[in-house]
Order: sequence, then structure tokens, then C-alpha cells
Amino acid sequence: MSKPKFAMYWAAACGGCEIAVLNIDEKVLDLDANFEVAFWPAAMDVKYQEVEAMEDASILVTLFNGSIRTDENEHMARLLRRKSKLLVAFGSCANEGCIPGLANLSPLEEIFDRAYTSPSTVNPDHVRPKTASQVPEGVLTLTPLQAVIRTLDQVVEVDYHVPGCPPESHQIAAVLEVLIAVVKGGAELRPRARCWEPAIPRYAKNAPANVT
Repeated sequence: MSKPKFAMYWAAACGGCEIAVLNIDEKVLDLDANFEVAFWPAAMDVKYQEVEAMEDASILVTLFNGSIRTDENEHMARLLRRKSKLLVAFGSCANEGCIPGLANLSPLEEIFDRAYTSPSTVNPDHVRPKTASQVPEGVLTLTPLQAVIRTLDQVVEVDYHVPGCPPESHQIAAVLEVLIAVVKGGAELRPRARCWEPAIPRYAKNAPANVT
């Protein structure tokens, strides 16, 4: 019998949520014992095309950490929502924006000016990131930044929320224990419910409305 699939994705975040999962020590072996890790870019080489080829709802659970900052983040949020039975907003950035969400206090152009032309930056040629650059090997592309940062549930439906910056080890272990119990038929998950409204709309100027 094949094992249920597990996935984890890192959007606009620092990476602490990824490390936090490893901080559950030997319990991470229970993850491998009970799940097939189908997609986890920080831990394995899986291409986006491989996820796109999976059947819809073929992934039992995806832990999605990070807010939505780029077109790529949004694409993956929508893709993983479609491919996952359960989508979990994992960590503060996915739930309420956290530190990356502070970028919504400033227009995008002002952020670029501060990063690339302020007195603290040595950039005499005023080089800025480009979404496409020609190099001898071909064309390098960089996903565009969106006008504002959004939480995961401002883009897609979210089944469960796990707070924390990052979530504590005991929280992650408890989530894993419940998922394993569900897989083994010893527990049932409660219906989808939103734990709280995203914090970003309170300070984002012209933030888009929720889109599902």
C-alpha cells in the first residue's frame, strides 16, 4: 500500500519554518515512515512540472510557509491548493504577514530605491533587478514582485492555521502526531475553519480583496 503524500513549500519567508521542522529531532523520522515526501524544495530536488503532473488532491497535506510576495509564490499557492487535500498556513508569515508584511507600509518603488540607491548601497551604475536578462547560456528570468504582500488565505482557501515565528517544536510534533493518527484511522480532522482574519489589510494601502 502506497503512503500518503506530504509536501512543504517556502514562499516569502526567512526559512526558519523549514529549520523548525528539523528541530523535532528523531520525530522527523516518523514523517518519512508514514508519508511519501512528494514535494519539499528545501530538502529535495523536485521540479514544478512534476507537481503540475500530479493528480488533483493527490497530496494529503501541504505545509505552506511564507507570505505571497511574487508571481511565483501565487502560482505555487494556487497549484498546491489544487493538488492538496489539506493546505496548512504554516507559521506567522503565511498567516498574518509577519516581518515581510511590513513592506506593505511602503510603495514598491520606494523599497527598490532604498535597497539599490540609498547612501548605504554602493551601486554607482544604479543597477536594478530585471525580470529577464540575456546571458551566454540563455535567458535568466526573475519572478516579478507584486504590489503588496498577501497572506496565504487572501489568495486561496486554507484548511488549517499553525501560528508561530517559527512554530515551536512541540506544536510541529503535535501536528505530525495528529496527521499520523489520521493516516492510521485513529483520528479525524475537524472541518475547515478560519482561526482569525489576516492582519495585513489593517495596514496595507490598496490591498486586494480576498480571492479564492
